[in-house]
Amino acid sequence: MNNIIDNIVVNCRSRASLLRGFLYLLIIGGCLLRVWIIWRYNPLDHIWSDPERHWVQGMETLRNDPLSLSDPIMYQLYIGALAKLTLKLPLLVWFYTSLLSLLTPWIWYRFFRELQPEKTIALAGCVAVAWLPSWISIYSYFMNETLMLPLLGAALYATWRARRKMTVASFVLMVLLWSVAGLTRGVCIPLAAVASVWVWFKHPCKIRTLLYSLLLLVLLLGPLTYRGYKMLHLFSPHGDGHMNAIYAGSGKKEILITYHRDGAIWNYGFTNPSLLIEPFSPLSHWKSQREGTVHIDVDINKGINGWKAAQSLWKPDFSRYIWLARENLVFLFFGPSWPDVNRDRSLLDEINYQSRWLWFPLTLSACAGTVLALRRKRIHLLLPALILAWFVVQGLIPISVNEGRYRKPYEGLLLAQLVLLAGTKRDKLTAS
Repeated sequence: MNNIIDNIVVNCRSRASLLRGFLYLLIIGGCLLRVWIIWRYNPLDHIWSDPERHWVQGMETLRNDPLSLSDPIMYQLYIGALAKLTLKLPLLVWFYTSLLSLLTPWIWYRFFRELQPEKTIALAGCVAVAWLPSWISIYSYFMNETLMLPLLGAALYATWRARRKMTVASFVLMVLLWSVAGLTRGVCIPLAAVASVWVWFKHPCKIRTLLYSLLLLVLLLGPLTYRGYKMLHLFSPHGDGHMNAIYAGSGKKEILITYHRDGAIWNYGFTNPSLLIEPFSPLSHWKSQREGTVHIDVDINKGINGWKAAQSLWKPDFSRYIWLARENLVFLFFGPSWPDVNRDRSLLDEINYQSRWLWFPLTLSACAGTVLALRRKRIHLLLPALILAWFVVQGLIPISVNEGRYRKPYEGLLLAQLVLLAGTKRDKLTAS
């Protein structure tokens, strides 16, 4: 009888080893694809529109125009370092961008290991991240998602690590990584608040963690707050989102904005790419119902009062909010990711374009699995809470006109939730 049990154990271990070996090969293949895509389509070949804005803002370190000051600073610092290290040499840009791209699936794998204990499931999640088309193509462009994605994974890893260790040092590290992620993309800020408060309430050293975290935030955000107030007359260490919010709430197709500051004048105008596409194509020719142009004139020296005047003119009423929210959700879940979808460029871009159909049914599946796991009290609630926070902020609050590109952090969070649900079938978890 003992021999039979021993043979079963050996066979199970052998099958697990073979499966893990296969998953490792898939991860290596995904990493090679990431490196090749950046080699074939170097970010320096796509210096136009938003990628050009990010590149110029990073290279010209002393720019103080309103648009540069409105964008989060962390990606500008990254581009500045990249430009200095590479001197715009394509081979070096390829090298450093490849490192960043390869770092992304590894960091998310570390998060998956913290999320649930089964290594094979974590490796399967790493395979999904390594081969995720929208998380590969984006590294051919200078877009702040390329930095935000690994930072978001690192912040999530640090959150679950702090939750496990319950030390002051691990908590402060979590706060640091969430702060850096928030300074890269503002949508990480509400996630940071949910994660930090959640872990803090269960922490045995609440006073010490609070004091050290506040000290860290003062040292990190204090100088940036002073910088923003001196240049924009706003308390905004992470940039300024008033323009995008007014554009989103106006219901207009185009925005033209004029900034004034100490006699200087800046004029900007653009149309969100989501308003030019048919997100349900080829099933439907439905397009955005937005028409016309919203004109904004802002005196920077008036600070928040200058923005309040513009906001009062274009604040949506309830009926307009409903159709704007509905439209925003359509763009968020079914819109292709711009600018990393060029269907004439490669098969990967075509797959990236078509993969937009996956996220809504995967969301429904994850919701059903989460409800079932909750009924059995076999799942922690922190990750669903983070997903809900993202959905409310990015999907329901009109902070911007949504694009498929804004879905990228959710794609990672949704994959993480599926990894968590898969882990509940192997290991019983106590409810959080």
